Amino acid sequence: MTRLTSEPTASIRSMDELLAVAMAMEKESAERYAALGERMRAAGRQELSEVFDRLVREETGHIEMVSDWSEQVLHHAPRPPAHGADTEGVFDDESLELVAPELIDAYRSWAVAVRNEERAFAFWSYVAAHGPSPEIRQAAERMAREELEHAKTLRRERRKAFFKQHRPGRVIRETCDLASLEMEVCTRLEEYADMNANKNRYRDLALEARMISLDLASDPLQDPAPVAPTPPRSLDALCEWLADYYIDAGEHLLSQAARDRAQALATIAVKRLAIVRDLESE
Repeated sequence: MTRLTSEPTASIRSMDELLAVAMAMEKESAERYAALGERMRAAGRQELSEVFDRLVREETGHIEMVSDWSEQVLHHAPRPPAHGADTEGVFDDESLELVAPELIDAYRSWAVAVRNEERAFAFWSYVAAHGPSPEIRQAAERMAREELEHAKTLRRERRKAFFKQHRPGRVIRETCDLASLEMEVCTRLEEYADMNANKNRYRDLALEARMISLDLASDPLQDPAPVAPTPPRSLDALCEWLADYYIDAGEHLLSQAARDRAQALATIAVKRLAIVRDLESE
């Protein structure tokens, strides 16, 4: 999971402050995406302007959610954040405003949006861990969950853009044994546990991957085995590949029960990816 460039320095002490910060973050995202959309339109990149327009609509939905929540719990709209509310390093357009429009594609645009949601998730996770009261911690956890859901939605779009950009004949595809891939994740995590200080966190994740592997071995997610682009082999990339696969399966498997199961696995995989990247950064 994409990390913040620095830890938040300001303490959020009330629901007023929390919702003010949430609103400011969502508005900044909407405004920055809108500006990028206008730039793409002016450059004649209509397909990319539509990507950024879609991102503006996504952020507008988030703004409405925060506004409704504020009305419910505070009985007023979110106020501007107090001076010192530190959200620096959460939104990053990764210099897209400086890159020549002809060098930008849909996949890169969605990827930037995914990383922004991941940074927002990291921000709210930090607030939840350091909140001064149960109310603030629970509210921050809710915001973190919302950002995870947003990231999952955008990752699906990123995945679609990837496959659209690669002609079927150029994408190497193979039959995937999900149980074996989960066991490979388990093995890698156990190896990391033997080499790192955070042994218990790696081992907890390894045990979770082992249980998923055994479950998938006894009851495959679908039959016959799925066919997909060749999975990578590094731990970080393999965890991301599995998260993307489960998200996609949660949209496209034939039965509702299989889709529900894939969506549950996607939630686990996205959280696992966040933890793995956090641990690798230490």
